[in-house]
Amino acid sequence: MKTSVSKSFRTSLPGGWKKMNDKNAGYEEKKNRYPDSADVAGGERGKAFHAALEREEALKTIINNSQVVVFLWKNEEKWPAEFVSENVVNFGYTVEDFISGRVLYGDIIYPEDLNKVGEELQKRILMGAPDFSMEYRIFSKAGKIRWVNERSFIERDQEGKVTHFQGVVLDITERKRSEEKLKKALEMQKVLTAVINNSPAVVFLWKNEKYWPATFVSDNIVQFGYTASDFISQGILYGKIIHPDDLKRVEGELERHIQKGEVSFNSEYRILTKAGDLRWVNEKTFIQRDGNGSVTCFQGIVLDITPRKKIEEALRKSLEMQKLLKTIVNKSSAVAFLWKNTENWPVEFVSENITQFGYSVEDFTSGKILYGDIIYKEDINSVFESLARAVREELDSFEMEYRILTGDRNVRWVEERTYIQRDNKNTVTHFQGIVVDVTERKEAREMLEIQRELSIALSSTWNLQAMLNLILDSCLKIREIDAGGIYLKDELLDQINLVAHRGLSSDFVEKIYAYRADSPEAKQVWTEKPVYKLSFFAEEMAGMLRKEKITAVAVIPMKHRGEVIGSLNFASHTVDRIPHNVRNFLESIALQVVNYIAPIRIEADFI
Repeated sequence: MKTSVSKSFRTSLPGGWKKMNDKNAGYEEKKNRYPDSADVAGGERGKAFHAALEREEALKTIINNSQVVVFLWKNEEKWPAEFVSENVVNFGYTVEDFISGRVLYGDIIYPEDLNKVGEELQKRILMGAPDFSMEYRIFSKAGKIRWVNERSFIERDQEGKVTHFQGVVLDITERKRSEEKLKKALEMQKVLTAVINNSPAVVFLWKNEKYWPATFVSDNIVQFGYTASDFISQGILYGKIIHPDDLKRVEGELERHIQKGEVSFNSEYRILTKAGDLRWVNEKTFIQRDGNGSVTCFQGIVLDITPRKKIEEALRKSLEMQKLLKTIVNKSSAVAFLWKNTENWPVEFVSENITQFGYSVEDFTSGKILYGDIIYKEDINSVFESLARAVREELDSFEMEYRILTGDRNVRWVEERTYIQRDNKNTVTHFQGIVVDVTERKEAREMLEIQRELSIALSSTWNLQAMLNLILDSCLKIREIDAGGIYLKDELLDQINLVAHRGLSSDFVEKIYAYRADSPEAKQVWTEKPVYKLSFFAEEMAGMLRKEKITAVAVIPMKHRGEVIGSLNFASHTVDRIPHNVRNFLESIALQVVNYIAPIRIEADFI
C-alpha cells in the first residue's frame, strides 16, 4: 500500500529535522559543517546563522521534553520514518528503532484501526487535501495499547505526487479513558432517569428560596397533572401547590431541621393537583449546603401516599379510638431496580436504600443474590406467570404485590411497579422498576377484615363461651401473637377466672387459672391501663413466663361503664415485643367485644 498515516510539519531551520534526530550530530558538528565563526564574525550573516542554530537547538529541546512526538514518514507501505523526535521514548521506542527501518510506523498501529487509517488517508490524498487528522490506537513497545491523535501535513512534489507526511502524534489515552467513564456515567444516568420516570417517585431539586422554586423535576410529575416545564419555568412554585393548612407546618419543620444542622428532612402533607384535587405525599429530602454550611438547595423525592392515607383513615374510624391511635405511617421509600430478563432476574443496578430490607447493593450487583432468590417461595410462581403474561401481551409495564424475604429472613409485602424494556427487535432485555414496602398497608387491611368478621360472628350468638372462643381465634390470626387468655371477674366469689385460653401449657394454666380479686397476683393481670412490658410483672410471675418461653406480652383491660370487668391477655413465643399496630388492634378489639360480653355476663350474674 502506498497510502499511509500522514503526519506533522517540517521546520525551515538550517539542517532540518533529520539533523535534530542524529544522535551523533550535535551542536559542535553543526559548527563544523558551516563556515567558521571567525570567517563571518562581525557580519550579519554570521549573526543570523548563530541565531538560527540556537533557535533550532531550543526547538529541539522543547519538542523532546513535550508530549508531542514529531514524525516525517515516506509515502510507502507501512510508512517508514525518515525522522522522529527523541521523545518517541514516551511509547517505549528509540529513534533508532524507526530510522533504521526495524520498526515501520504501520506495524505499531492497532490492527483493527490500520485499515481505517489507510482508507481515511487515501481519501484525503484523492481529495487533494493539504492535511490529515485522525484518532486511533497504537502499541507501545511494551505491548500496551495507547490512543493517539495524529495531525499531519501531506507533502507533494512539483508534479503533485505525495512524497512524505509530516506530522505530530499526541498521546490522548487519559482523555479517552475519561470519555469512556463519562459515557458509562451518562448511560447509568439514562437508566436511572427511565426508572424514576416510570415509577411513582417524583424527583425534585428546589432552590432555598421562598416557596422553593424548582430547577429540576422528573417527567413523572405528570401524575399530578403538571409538566416539568410548569415548575422549571417558575410558572408554578412548589410551595404554592402545598395545601394552605399544611404549608406553615412544612415550613416550620424544615426550618427546625436546618437550624439543627440535619442533613435530611422527611414530612407528609397534602398537595393540590393541577385539576384541584387533594393528594397526600411523603417527601424525603436531602439538605444541601455549601462550604460555609449555608443551605443552597434541597434534593428530594415526593411519593403519592393517598391510597395508604385513605386506608389509615378507614382503620381509625373502624377502631373507634382515634385519639389513642398514632398514625400508622411507613417511611415511604421506593427502592429502584434494574433487572436482566434472565432466570431469577439478576440485578444490574439497585439503589442504596435496599438496606431497609437488610441487604447491601453489593449483595445483588455481585450476583451473590438474585432477585428471584428473595421472593417468597409461595409467591414466586405467580410473579413469574404474571410477568410472563405481561411480556407475551407486549405490555409496557407490570404491577404486582407479593412477599419477599428480608436479610434477617422476615417476610415483607412489597408493591412492584416495573417498566418492560425492549430492544429494536422488540425482545425484552431488562425490567426497570420500583419496589415499595406495603407491609403495614396489607396488615391494616387484614386487621380491618378480622374486626369486621368478628363483629358479624359475635352478633350471631348469645353464648358467652362461644364469644370468648371467637375473640381468641380472631386475635390469634395476627402473625405476632401465638397464645392468649381471657379473664373475667366473678362477683359472687370475688375472684378473677381464666375463662378461655389458647397456646398455653396445662401446667402454666393451672398456676394462673384463678386469683382472689384483691390478691397481688390478680393485680398483675387486672390492670387499669394496657401493659406490654415483661418487666411489669413480679419475680414469681416473671419466672413462670420465662419457663413458658413467652417473649412478649399484651394485657388489655375490658372496661364497661367505667369498671374493669375482665382483661384480654396475649403473648408471643417468637417476637420480643408486640408491634404498635398490633397493640392498637388489640385495644380496639377490647373496646369492640366488651359491648357483647358485658350484657351476657350481667345476665349470667342475675341467673
